[in-house]
Amino acid sequence: MKKTFGKILMAGLFAAVAVTSLSAAPKAKMTKEDKALFKQLDKKWKNEPEFIDPKTGKLYDFGGMEVIVADWWSDPVDANNKPAKTKIEEDRRNWHKYLGMKYNFKVIERGIGSWNTHPQTVANYCVLGGDENYVFTIDTRSVTTGLKSKLFYDMSKNTDVDWNQKKYDAATKKLMTKKGGMYGCRPMAPEPRTGLFFNKRLLSEANVDPESIYDMQRDGTWTWDNFEKVLKQVTRDVDNDGVIDFWGMANHNTEVCHVILESNGGSVIKYDANDKLVNNIESEASMEAMIWGHKMQSMYEMPQPEGSEWNWMYAAFMNGQAAFMAEQEYFVDTLAEMQDEWGFVCFPKGPRADDYKCVNIDNIYIVPAVYGDERAGKITKIYDIYMTECPGYNSGDDWKEDFYARFRDERAVDETLAIMRTHGSTLLSKLVPGLEPGDVFWTVYPGWETMQEACDKVRNSWNALIKEANN
Repeated sequence: MKKTFGKILMAGLFAAVAVTSLSAAPKAKMTKEDKALFKQLDKKWKNEPEFIDPKTGKLYDFGGMEVIVADWWSDPVDANNKPAKTKIEEDRRNWHKYLGMKYNFKVIERGIGSWNTHPQTVANYCVLGGDENYVFTIDTRSVTTGLKSKLFYDMSKNTDVDWNQKKYDAATKKLMTKKGGMYGCRPMAPEPRTGLFFNKRLLSEANVDPESIYDMQRDGTWTWDNFEKVLKQVTRDVDNDGVIDFWGMANHNTEVCHVILESNGGSVIKYDANDKLVNNIESEASMEAMIWGHKMQSMYEMPQPEGSEWNWMYAAFMNGQAAFMAEQEYFVDTLAEMQDEWGFVCFPKGPRADDYKCVNIDNIYIVPAVYGDERAGKITKIYDIYMTECPGYNSGDDWKEDFYARFRDERAVDETLAIMRTHGSTLLSKLVPGLEPGDVFWTVYPGWETMQEACDKVRNSWNALIKEANN
């Protein structure tokens, strides 16, 4: 298996990396404008804590080292070159410039390739390395292979970083810790992910107060039963011709099935008491959730229009044909031009859940082990300094500023996103290479198979894949 993996890495190496990388360059002397900016910012932030190199007893000096934080969505040159949209974004960019000038480093945030190609690009570079100093953004698709193949630097070796700082996400530390080493981090809070968008006009026309959805969430009564009552009320044949004119919901089945499972305390995969991955799709909570999900789909979900593409549900929601849609928070950018007013709440909780749950699919940040401890350690410390929160924005509610401009109402931010940031459950199924939750979701949710039939079909193959992932 390792030989095959190595051949795959080698085959795509030059195509994947040569296109996306730039050679590291020595730091240029500060321009007159930079000096003026630094003087201005240093006066503003002169009382902020400083980063002292324990080896010298002086401020860190990284000699102009350039670090590229690479993801699959940012500007391919440098995301920080784009005009800031908000004051907090502008202040953070100045803070990053200030840190770079003070400690003599430069960080570039850059997109390389696409979501589909990113895991291969990262793996390729981690095998052979190069002149560039990367901090790679990865998702859980890359975790198991990276850990097994020892592609990632053990960040715990860098004792100059306090890994217990509040900014480092505890769930990510657990996910990336193996045999005493920590091979990735997340120096930021979890992202809000899948919830329910709702069309306020369709609810109002069906005599459902849109604010009542938020009220139920606030009061802890936003449950499967109450959600079903609302779905029944908004699924309507308004002209009595026997054809439904407005549907309760339109969903991408994979997206909604994951959150349906979590909302009842279920999941596709979970950790056992020994932190080993185990098959959880046949637990009572998961079975109950999927059976309920199919019931809702059969009664209240808009059928896919004939001849439509896979993403038909997005147009259906945006055009006012369905009242609810389960989707991730970042879909707000697509909804910017939607005519109808909309809101966003957590998915309702099932009978086995004590509270709301959202699915965490957080990105992770790794440094290639191929660099060696000294170079990787410097890159890690630069990223630690770079990700220090901008002064003035490190109180409890400052994170909301990034979201207010993107949502139509404040309750979505103050209430829904606030819950999602602390009520996440890590999606573990992607830690098992080759395991496809859709093998169950795609047949059970629309009713083509029962849960028992689908589970019987995948049980042996899934358990074999899970065993291999645990080895």
